[in-house]
Amino acid sequence: MRYLLHFLAGFLLAWPASPLLADELRPNILFILTDDHRWDGFGSSGNDRIHTPHLDRIAERGVYFRNAFVTLAICSPSRAACLTGRYGSSNGVTALGGRNMKMGEPTFARALHNIGYRTGVTGKWHLKTTPQECGFEFVSTCRGNGTWYDREFTINGITGKQPGFVDNVTADESIRFIRESQEAKKSFVLWMCTQVPHSSGGGWPAQQQYLNNYNVDEMPLPQTWNDDLSDKPEYLKTARNRTKALKFGYDKPEAIRKHARDYYAAVQQMDAAVGRVLDELERRNLRKNTWIIYMGDNGWLLGEHGMTSKVLPYEESMRVPMAISGPDTTQLTANELVLNIDLTATIFELAGVPIPATFHGRSLLPLVEAKSPKNWRTSFLYEAPTPQLGSQPLWAVRTHRWKYIETQISEDPDDRFKELYDMQTDTLEIKNLTREPEQQKTVKQLAAQLRNHQKEIASSDARTSLETAVGQRKGSKLRRSNNLDETAGETVAPVDN
Repeated sequence: MRYLLHFLAGFLLAWPASPLLADELRPNILFILTDDHRWDGFGSSGNDRIHTPHLDRIAERGVYFRNAFVTLAICSPSRAACLTGRYGSSNGVTALGGRNMKMGEPTFARALHNIGYRTGVTGKWHLKTTPQECGFEFVSTCRGNGTWYDREFTINGITGKQPGFVDNVTADESIRFIRESQEAKKSFVLWMCTQVPHSSGGGWPAQQQYLNNYNVDEMPLPQTWNDDLSDKPEYLKTARNRTKALKFGYDKPEAIRKHARDYYAAVQQMDAAVGRVLDELERRNLRKNTWIIYMGDNGWLLGEHGMTSKVLPYEESMRVPMAISGPDTTQLTANELVLNIDLTATIFELAGVPIPATFHGRSLLPLVEAKSPKNWRTSFLYEAPTPQLGSQPLWAVRTHRWKYIETQISEDPDDRFKELYDMQTDTLEIKNLTREPEQQKTVKQLAAQLRNHQKEIASSDARTSLETAVGQRKGSKLRRSNNLDETAGETVAPVDN
């Protein structure tokens, strides 16, 4: 009975409710999600080669999270995690363009819509579940990946090519949404999803004015660019991350440096588009009541270990830039381990919505206020259980010091290749320590942590299933007793689809 009451309490927290804050007290929220954006592809990370003056403005007025990660480094799962605050193995999205999110998954858009927020999404949409099903009322999006110029958008329900740079179109639509929200005198939450720096046709066709800011000969060359992968799973030698890199010419330093130049220029071009939206907030005097959240959806390998792309559990793939600024925040750097799933809980708290007990993430507001909780996470699970883009099923645990990885290398679920890296002395993840006698205790401890994290996620799934079932039954009873129609029923049922 005690556990049943606990489940029901969590369910009631997730239940759509009447507004918890007066209209004039509700802050606006702008959530900027960039695409394939490495953690160090951001000036505030300490990289003085790249120019991101507008994204830097967010960090300079708030908190830069030095150790920010995603739970799965690929577009669709990362977006589902941002929306739901839950791991892909729980919300149903563990692969690129995969299945719909599971029934009953709460999203920040639906939760805020239910208390009166105006909800909008602009730019890239890369989920099978539609924006409307997730709770967005204003939708101006392009589907998945594609060309950077003259991209096809769906705006006001009409699909057609929009002239110019894709992220400028996203900025235009973001500005329109902000203007309309202000005219309607409604608080808003806007999810602005850039397309860039995701590549286009295997390259980064940035405009010449941005390319001119970078000299190919001066671009960084990863120390591990010619890694023989002898300490890593054998399959990686012929996996897509490696074969595509060789197709790009990454066996030659000059090819890597050229791609780095193109990538940096692309980031700067995207940054300029983001800057237009930030300027609009300033022009409309909205910064005094607007929170800005910025994060990359996943990283990108630019020749590290002789590879390209993402998914793999190495730093350049799973670590991302993140910053948050609010009306009264001051510049701060946070070193805690934070995740994309934390942003959902953060948005709930900013809007005054109770955070469901089934969320895997935690609100970052204590860290923003420089009040680091004593029980903040000291490790987290990274999962990529579905083979994609050439990967094998894999799981990892990351702590401040260690990274432990298990890759399933055959159909036998127990046939796993293990990796252990000391992130204090080996930030480049070169030496696999799993065979070192003095590290066997650490391997055993981290393997146990990995399984404990998985058990915790499975336990939350059980709670979610019960809460959804109870909510559906209660919603059904309300509709029968009050003769409510389908639309009215959605205002009381805790389901999004």
